[in-house]
Amino acid sequence: MSFSKTFNHGVQKSAFFCFLISTYICGLLAYVYAAPGDLDRSFGIEGVVRTSFTSGSDMRGSVFQADGKFILVGSIGQSGSNDDFYIVRFNSNGSLDTTFDGDGIAIIPVSTREDRATNVAVQSDGKIVVSGNSREASSSYNFAVVRLNSDGTPDQTFDGDGIVITSTSPNNDFAQDVIVQSDNKIVVCGQGQVSGQMNITVVRYNVNGSLDTSFDGDGIAITQFPQGASGSQAVALQTDGKIVVAGAIGIGGQFLESIFGFARYNTNGSLDTSFGNNGTVGVDVRIGVPRQNAAQELLIQPDNKIVAVGNSNSGLNTGFDFAMARLNPDGSLDSSFGDNGKVVTPTGNNDNFARDVILQSDGKIIVVGDGRIGFNSGFAIVRYNSNGTLDSRFGNNGIVITPSANSFVLRARILPDGKILTAGIGIFARYQVTGFREADFDGDKLSDISVFRPSDTVWYLLRSQSGFFATQFGISTDKITPVDFDGDGRTDIAVFRDGVWYWLNSSNGSFNAVQFGQAEDIPVPADYTGDGRAEIAVYRGGIWYTLNLVNNQFQAVRFGISTDKPVPADFDGDGKTDYAVYRDGIWYLLRSSQGFSAVQFGIATDKPVIGDYDGDGKSDQAVYRSGVWYILGSIRGFYAVQFGIASDIPVAADYDGDGRTDIAVFRDGVWYWLQSSNNQFRAVQFGSANDRPIPVAFVP
Repeated sequence: MSFSKTFNHGVQKSAFFCFLISTYICGLLAYVYAAPGDLDRSFGIEGVVRTSFTSGSDMRGSVFQADGKFILVGSIGQSGSNDDFYIVRFNSNGSLDTTFDGDGIAIIPVSTREDRATNVAVQSDGKIVVSGNSREASSSYNFAVVRLNSDGTPDQTFDGDGIVITSTSPNNDFAQDVIVQSDNKIVVCGQGQVSGQMNITVVRYNVNGSLDTSFDGDGIAITQFPQGASGSQAVALQTDGKIVVAGAIGIGGQFLESIFGFARYNTNGSLDTSFGNNGTVGVDVRIGVPRQNAAQELLIQPDNKIVAVGNSNSGLNTGFDFAMARLNPDGSLDSSFGDNGKVVTPTGNNDNFARDVILQSDGKIIVVGDGRIGFNSGFAIVRYNSNGTLDSRFGNNGIVITPSANSFVLRARILPDGKILTAGIGIFARYQVTGFREADFDGDKLSDISVFRPSDTVWYLLRSQSGFFATQFGISTDKITPVDFDGDGRTDIAVFRDGVWYWLNSSNGSFNAVQFGQAEDIPVPADYTGDGRAEIAVYRGGIWYTLNLVNNQFQAVRFGISTDKPVPADFDGDGKTDYAVYRDGIWYLLRSSQGFSAVQFGIATDKPVIGDYDGDGKSDQAVYRSGVWYILGSIRGFYAVQFGIASDIPVAADYDGDGRTDIAVFRDGVWYWLQSSNNQFRAVQFGSANDRPIPVAFVP
């Protein structure tokens, strides 16, 4: 097809940047990495492990052990109307841990009637502490705490039988969360009913299960809020030993209308009067009319700021949405976060509750919970920048929804390699946190069909989400270098000319020019540091020169010879581009995590077509030869696919957004590809015979 010269409103067309693409095309750069928020397909089946549970179980709480094992607790119905504590431990791969009570499951009867576990914590010695509620027939509910040895047997040193039941009020008491202090004292939070009104209740136990009388005199602290009824759902410890709880405050005495509620206690159980209003804080996270808002989980940042996540049905959606508030250490709302300290995020159009919150080392916040849309169940992972804005580089504008078939995610964990592992009821899933798509100009994690046309020096983009766009940029002798320099998850229009780099930041449209390199250099920009932004880089006579645009740090690495084809990509899956060259059918790799490697794959005349063809976050060696694709997958191993003819230009990229590179060719203005998500054939007319396809701007 031919294009008329149309331009989006607000895009500058400069005569200075009219250009004709150089006929010199440098060594292949393949930015076909898994993008942040993609399922890690090297885990389970397509990134997911499904688990099953005994019929009649009701799971409520969970925790990751330090060794990666996952504990899930709740209740299971026994004979008659009896319920018992139900505790399940999984290995890190999602299988039942048979070292735990023989089959991975421990059933603990606390009383003769109703026993329901609500949450769980792990001591430094590996013992497992489970909080919950228990009642005998016709009696009120009481706090119940069970401690197990690491093998799942009751700990006889804990009150003689591993079980403690505590009445904190004359009526019903409900334990909701538990933590273990560094001295192995146990703190349980919840609510207790006094004179018809629920109040936040915190109980601390000694190591042997007895009440700690150094805590508020009797081991039990009950807090009444001036606004009305209150209850706590989460408890966390500050580094100074102070105890923070969060939950809900009912306005007008009940919970028909509620706001986030916080309380902070000194180590002796007294309210910390330096926090909020004499130790308590109420936060209305609503956006519209008064509705129900409740905090479900807590996070204490290293700077002692307090992050609470939960839910709000404030009117943004038809049901409950994710809600979050961040407090300064003194209990005031952090005005640098979100909307004066508050954030509400819809993750579907049904009731969706945030279940857990964790902090990345770079200060980004990850929240997991429900992602139901209509009657379709799913779970959501949302990543926020440190200021509370959605991280546009993660998933779809900060949000990833994974279909779950009636499974629910309760916890998330950052793994040593930075990946995110989520776990809950019936499911484990693991996600990538680094990388980016090649030629993704609108940031939707799908590579865009796009060309540069030498005859009119225009970049034509058929963006998968934002539609058609065209602009001019550069001069005739430039080498095009489209990568993500500003780290916003979108490819920037860029060129390299006589040692100078010119580009437009997609985040704000600003123009940039940096002198780095010489005219004869091969530009090899990529994310060599793993920070989500491409570094300026050139290859010259076997030496790699890089410039970090964040800290202006220069680096030179000798790897290769002058006649090699540079093929940088992330071969070890650590989120950092590796130095690599292709020479006469041999791949020489200097991997950032795994060191040097050499792989014989291909012949001298092959065209390298690197990509992540199996979606595990690692780039695969692959070559194109006379219409045949030869691929050495890091999971699948070797295979070959006939697709194309000898004169085609291979344009491998992830056009369907499933995290796997699609086999594709460009021929006389037509794009042909096989979608890896469903193996369907696609063909799109976009461009003309002499156009240069942008997804492989650096084809050897």
